Order: sequence, then C-alpha cells, then structure tokens
Amino acid sequence: MRLEIRNITEGKLDEFFSILREASLWLQIEGKAMWDPHQLTPEHILKSCSIEQCYIGYQNDEAAAVMILQEEDPIFWPDSKNDSLFIHKLAVRRKYAGKGFSDEMIEWAKTRTKELDKTYLRLDCAADRPKLCSFYEKQGFRKVDERMMFGVYPTAFYEIGSP
Repeated sequence: MRLEIRNITEGKLDEFFSILREASLWLQIEGKAMWDPHQLTPEHILKSCSIEQCYIGYQNDEAAAVMILQEEDPIFWPDSKNDSLFIHKLAVRRKYAGKGFSDEMIEWAKTRTKELDKTYLRLDCAADRPKLCSFYEKQGFRKVDERMMFGVYPTAFYEIGSP
C-alpha cells in the first residue's frame, strides 16, 4: 500500500486533527498518554507551525496518517543551523495501524530532506517509551541526546543524515 502524501489546506484541517485526536485517545486508553487532547486543535498547533508544514498521507483518498514537517524547531533543537527538517506529531489512523504507514511517512520525509538539500532529518520522542525509540532506530535514526524537557518529560533526540 502506497500513501499519497500532500500538504493540507484549510478544508482538510478537520481530517488532520481527527487523526491526531484519535491517536491521542488510543494512547490514553493504552495507558501511554502523550498529547493533551485539548492542545490538539488548529488554534493551538498552528501557533507553532504553518498549515503548509502539516501533511496527510492518503490511502485510496482516505486520510490515513499525518505529520508535521518543519524547517526549524527552536524549542527542542535550538542549535540547529537551518540544516534540518523536523518531524512532529506523526500519527496513523487506528484502522491502518500496523500497515507500514508510519514508515512511509518517514521515508517521504527523508526524501523531502534530500530535495530541500538539508543535512539531517530530526525528531524528538518520549525517552521512556522503548518501543517508540526502537521504531525510530529501525528507521535508521541515531539517538544523539537525551534530556528532561520542561523539568518533567524525558526526551530522546534522534537524527538521520540525508540520503
């Protein structure tokens, strides 16, 4: 199954955020709460990124996966020198879980990194989630740092060089 990955438009905000809220609820039910559902709104998210940085992966014209791909991340990666792209909020609709769509979104981001002549594709994730960290490591990411963010969130920082 191949995804068609596209920037979202104003008319696709509901699709984008419904997948994020679905993932957040699933994580909460699994006892792994990560994202505050009240912060998964266009008003909140679009304060830190533009709509052009939000992407949906479509499977047969159905929104199946989402991510934010930014050219800067001053909060988590303040020392970045305009040489990277940053993945945030990668999520897959539950009915598509286990079908490799997260892998496809990451592969697309790797290609985009190369197209934009960036050196690195970077991300951060919960350091206390070994399965999540292992997933990114299997994608070729290398852990370059781990630290406590905001005094409460153990965070792992990963990067991969542009292919």
